[in-house]
Amino acid sequence: MCLQAVFSVTQPHEEVYLVARIEKVLQGGITTCAEPYMKLGDAVKSTQRILQQVPLLCSRLGTYHMAFAWAARPVFQSGGNKLDLTAEFTALYKQERERLSNEELLKILSDFKNIHKAKLQTIPGSLVVDVVPQPPQSKTATLTSSLLPVRSRGRGGGADRDDTDTLSRVSPSCPPCLEVQEFLGGFHAPRIDPHLSLTHHLYVYPVTLKYDSQKAFAKARNISCWVQFKSSDVKGAKALPVIYSSAPGTVFCDGLHTTVLHHCTSPTFYTEVKLSLPIALSPSHHLLFTFYHISCDIAKTTKAKSSIRQPPPETIVGYAWLPLVDEQGRLLEDTHSLPVAANLPPNYLQFTSSKAAVPDVKWVDGHRPIFRVDTRLQSPIYTQDSSLHEFFSLCEQLKHKSGQLQPAVHTALERLAGVDLHVILQFLPILLTQLFHLLSNSSKDLETLKAEVVRTLVEVVDKVVEAGRSDLLKSYIEHIFVTRWTSPRPVQSTMTWQDSWSSTSDKVSTRVRNFCSTCGSSSRSC
Repeated sequence: MCLQAVFSVTQPHEEVYLVARIEKVLQGGITTCAEPYMKLGDAVKSTQRILQQVPLLCSRLGTYHMAFAWAARPVFQSGGNKLDLTAEFTALYKQERERLSNEELLKILSDFKNIHKAKLQTIPGSLVVDVVPQPPQSKTATLTSSLLPVRSRGRGGGADRDDTDTLSRVSPSCPPCLEVQEFLGGFHAPRIDPHLSLTHHLYVYPVTLKYDSQKAFAKARNISCWVQFKSSDVKGAKALPVIYSSAPGTVFCDGLHTTVLHHCTSPTFYTEVKLSLPIALSPSHHLLFTFYHISCDIAKTTKAKSSIRQPPPETIVGYAWLPLVDEQGRLLEDTHSLPVAANLPPNYLQFTSSKAAVPDVKWVDGHRPIFRVDTRLQSPIYTQDSSLHEFFSLCEQLKHKSGQLQPAVHTALERLAGVDLHVILQFLPILLTQLFHLLSNSSKDLETLKAEVVRTLVEVVDKVVEAGRSDLLKSYIEHIFVTRWTSPRPVQSTMTWQDSWSSTSDKVSTRVRNFCSTCGSSSRSC
């Protein structure tokens, strides 16, 4: 568990806040659990009473947490983008069960200057967190969001030193610092950079479950959602340990519980579940959500009852599942509304889109989509743009067959013209490399597409240059582009190609057009 974190803020603003959510072991209602901390009285007796309950609560319900309080502080100074080093966290506000969602929290923060006027109950206590700018050469070992060590530069900005230099600084007295993933707002972000590292993560956010009208279960009130990632839906298939664990001492786990809202049949969740996805995904990879009713009844620790083994606190009250890859092989990030089943039959993925009555599945609330979950993808492998995804898929298929795919490749090249600029910038190195591979493909079936490929290259380069990102082209030429042909080429053609693409980035667009004249075409005619 990291107690230090590095946040990158591309768009500094006075309304950027650092929010802390405080949880405790599940015990009961939020108001009931907060009352001993808030009531004025004999503090010694209250403390002793709480300490007596802790061992029993943790032994039985330590796996399950509940929302308790929250606090916030501004990150930047008012009217500017300078880091606010003097700001402090607000008082600890008792979490209201009706305001658990991020939308409700944003409503409160939208009038942060007058938050003291809001009718929010406070819990005695304070939260102290140091917020400082990250020094250029930090002595603290830093890990990426994938928990990989950040390589430090040598003196004078020389070559990268070995990763062991970073890991050697990790110790109980010097814990690592974790980089927190920044989500940019697509084309609204002021600067988009290509994916240059393998950060293949899926963020899962269970949002709401509408169980107020279900009749399948007698008790379904204290509900927790257990999130798992599986590669098969056969009976007995185990979940993959790819979920980043929140427990100290463990990195990955095979499942994670959301917080529990006591005595609520339609709970709101806010837990973030972060997954490290496999590189290759198939239609059988999916998320499995198991809903539990958690009993908060705890027998008194008398000698008579201590010898009786208590039943487990959790009871399954439903299942939902979400395939991650669609029919086109695209990994979708979106808001998903899913039905919930009372049972989990073998091969349940085949019932995902079935709205008809299925004998093997007993749907809760008549197959209505009563569970909402959001997913967010951070990956250089899968793109959300359908046109770019289609092009990359065809490039992969061309490794095995070419003649049958010529019409599809032609259509895919034409559709690339409609791809948004921010998507092109994110996948620019991969896109240029695949276009060059097509251009150097020796298959006679693809010979007629060479002019179309050159035209697409010109369009892509022009878009990048017009966006003022010639630096990306220069970086690609210097670090990625190589002249590698699948078959011998004339010396003159090879020299012209190398001369065209080893120049500075501000001349790239013109050089591509010069190459068109070498192959007997022009940028307009092709």
